[in-house]
Amino acid sequence: MIDGPLVWFRRLTLAQKFFVSFGSLLLLLGLSLAAILFYLSKINSYVDRHNRITVPAVVTAANMRQTVFQMNLALTSLERHSSMQTRNPVFARLKRDESSVREILAFYRATHAARTHPVLFGMLTRHNQMVLADQEDRLLDRMSSLLDDISSHRETLTASSQRAFDPESSSPIFKEAQSLYEKLTEALTTLIDVHTKIDTEMKLEGDVLLSQARLVILALVILLMIVIATTYRVVSTQIATPLRRLAGVADRVAHGELQAGFEIWPARDEVGELSASLALMLTTLRERTTALERKTRELEAFSYSVAHDLKGPLREIEGFSSLIEGKYSGALDATPRQYLAQIRESALRMTALIDALLKYSRLEQQTLPKSRVNLRALAEHVVASRQIAASSQGVRITIDLPASDVWGEPTSIQQAVGNVLDNALKFSRQEPAEISIGGMRGQGESILWVRDNGIGFDPQHATKLFGLFERLHSSDRYEGTGVGLAIVKLVMEKHEGRAWADSSLGKGSTFYLAFPDSPALGHGTLT
Repeated sequence: MIDGPLVWFRRLTLAQKFFVSFGSLLLLLGLSLAAILFYLSKINSYVDRHNRITVPAVVTAANMRQTVFQMNLALTSLERHSSMQTRNPVFARLKRDESSVREILAFYRATHAARTHPVLFGMLTRHNQMVLADQEDRLLDRMSSLLDDISSHRETLTASSQRAFDPESSSPIFKEAQSLYEKLTEALTTLIDVHTKIDTEMKLEGDVLLSQARLVILALVILLMIVIATTYRVVSTQIATPLRRLAGVADRVAHGELQAGFEIWPARDEVGELSASLALMLTTLRERTTALERKTRELEAFSYSVAHDLKGPLREIEGFSSLIEGKYSGALDATPRQYLAQIRESALRMTALIDALLKYSRLEQQTLPKSRVNLRALAEHVVASRQIAASSQGVRITIDLPASDVWGEPTSIQQAVGNVLDNALKFSRQEPAEISIGGMRGQGESILWVRDNGIGFDPQHATKLFGLFERLHSSDRYEGTGVGLAIVKLVMEKHEGRAWADSSLGKGSTFYLAFPDSPALGHGTLT
């Protein structure tokens, strides 16, 4: 049970508990997705900066160094040629290259320099590497100064080339110019190294950013697992466990354990209400069951008492009427003898009715112990016990029932089959009378049927056949108590089976007894 800070959770309804639980999960998933998108955008921004700033800066510096190197080669080759036709194009080319390098240097300062780019400047500030920005600024200033000196020497050489070229007087100027080109090349090499270091710092920035993203995602995953585990525990303890307990109690009560106890769930949600309602229902059920059992015992005692008290006078009526008929039959004419016979018959019929009612009452109150029952053997036994009565009536009984087993109580099943067979014998008095007993497989059940060619009945009255004291014919024409088929229905209900009949007037009847398949036997074998 959840205590402490989550005690408020018990006061919520089931819908509110699910909303809080899954809302927390969805909120955390949303935060996780937002964090992932945030870091993905930062990483993408880092990759974009790296592609737009540091890599182009190094490439630009390398290109400038290559151009300066080519300029130095051109100046060296110029020193060896004294022809004006070769000097003028070279000086023009050097001038264009100087202008190009100057423009690229200005572009570099405006676009790639760390101090002029807020992202690089902020990154170097965070990393305490502003010395790189300062060094880059000094290199850019130095390169501008060197370009100015190179331009001055080139102009001097160009002016001297317009006069008679004197290699001896021009040699110091060439050497100074070549020295300036070498210094500019060294400065550009240093600039490449500086920006390479800046690129290294950016890579460190990317690594830190990736590490932060991994830590945040790992923390969110762990938190999500904690929330999932907490939600599972909360839902399990607050919803699933109490419902499982209530279901177990309800199942025990359904199987007759009315004394099954359970602790009422303290939460104020639907489970708590269901728990309280089940406790109240169980208390009421116990009280009513106790009262019903008491009334049943009283009624049973009353019925046995009444039956005993009724059967005594009935035996006396039947006995004395028999004595009068036997002793004074010669002194009585036909009418009194007829009256005495009716008195005896009524007393015997009343006694049979009382016995049938007692039998029905006992069967209704019994819990039937079940075992394997062979229907064919049982049917043969029932037919054998009624063979003399069937022969005296001229009724032929046939059995076409394969050896098959059902799960039930043998005595009550024998009584049910016997009652159905007795019913067929009663209403099969025309010639030739035939009764057949067979069986078949239904869906999930084994069916035994008893078919006769008797008088039949109106199908509209089929539902009345199995009612207590329900009779379709008067007792003057066909004897009976109206309890036999009611006992059949009761037996089948106690076996969780079915009983029904099909018929039409003058064309016989078929009574069916359906026994459900039992796990103890597997599927039935009737075909």
